[in-house]
Amino acid sequence: MMNEFSMLRFAFFMLALLALPLNAATVNNLYQAQVVLPDTDKQSEQTARQQGLEQVLVKVSGQSKVVDNEVIRKALTNSSQYISQFGVGSLNGQQTLDMTFDRVQVHNLLTQANATLWSDQRPAVLVWLVKENNREREIVWDQSSNPLQTEMNTAANQRGVPILMPIGDFEDITAVSVPDLWGGFVEPVANASLRYNPEAILIVRAREDGSNVSLSWQLFEQSADRLVASQVAPKEGQVSGELVAATRDMVNQIADQLAAKYAVQLGGESRGLFSISVANIQTTEDFFTLERMLTSLSSVASVDVQRLHADQALFGVNLLTTEEAFKRELLLDRRISQVSEGSYTGQALAGNDMDASGTSDNLDVTRSNEDVTTNTVIVGDGTNSPAAVTPAQSDIALPTGSEVVPSSVSADNQFYWQP
Repeated sequence: MMNEFSMLRFAFFMLALLALPLNAATVNNLYQAQVVLPDTDKQSEQTARQQGLEQVLVKVSGQSKVVDNEVIRKALTNSSQYISQFGVGSLNGQQTLDMTFDRVQVHNLLTQANATLWSDQRPAVLVWLVKENNREREIVWDQSSNPLQTEMNTAANQRGVPILMPIGDFEDITAVSVPDLWGGFVEPVANASLRYNPEAILIVRAREDGSNVSLSWQLFEQSADRLVASQVAPKEGQVSGELVAATRDMVNQIADQLAAKYAVQLGGESRGLFSISVANIQTTEDFFTLERMLTSLSSVASVDVQRLHADQALFGVNLLTTEEAFKRELLLDRRISQVSEGSYTGQALAGNDMDASGTSDNLDVTRSNEDVTTNTVIVGDGTNSPAAVTPAQSDIALPTGSEVVPSSVSADNQFYWQP
């Protein structure tokens, strides 16, 4: 029988399930660390501060070996300057030093080290865990409270990787079997994962031998609905040893793999201007929400609105990385999804010019006409193509006298916004 805590946790999980799609999840503890404080002397506290900064740098950079960087090693000797808040706490009956590190300071340090930055929008990973003990195999569900599951959750939290496990209800147990998972059969695993809509799927096979464990894993970096069609081989690995050490080793390898895909390289000069067209902007709130979202991306140095036309805006985006990395990070936002060519039926940016005498918000969007590549981000309902918004319907307007220059739109780069 579930205790009160388990019942509350299960209820919370079901509420979260109703809020699907998950896709990317916001990780809120990237700049926080908790380190056991064995003593209260000055040396113990200094060591704890250094370990806390190491934890945060690994989480934020996505690199398990970031502390080997010469610039980082030097900074660790003066970790106090990066701390914005600290206090004493407890963990499993042990006294801890709880620290919060300054986001800007951490970013500056990673930039100086030419390291990577992994934003707090990270792919939700669905974990299918099968354990074998005495030749008997079973699936570990979310409420199983298996020691391996507990260690996986702890290690994933330390790396800032949002993971979830299937709840094991009737739909789950009829959708996939132990042989499906142990054999890594893609189609049944993808079908069973659809309801959770993860951005990545992890299959873990665990052979237990007393206090030791052997773990083999497959990481599919595609979402469940694209897994079968993609035909991309999964990343694979294998570790063995004492349960805690082996589990953390596995999670570190998986986190490094994900960060290699999603983290942004820092340092050096900006990669230059990249232009995107955003369509179906219905309100001023839509416009500023999009601008804030673009500005917050780790791959973006700055954002500048270049022109408005009907329901669309053309943003000039200065990138810190490649266009491909920018798009990967953009698509992690659950409000953005890529669509096929011809799905949008609204007014094209290259169509009739907008009347520049709007009467509501006056946004200064007059910009020079740089020669930039144009892509399209479409804002609207992903299931029904949005209708065109005329200047009379939109509450965003160009200042009187501003010139609207039609621009070509790449049909290969269209997305939907689903707030």
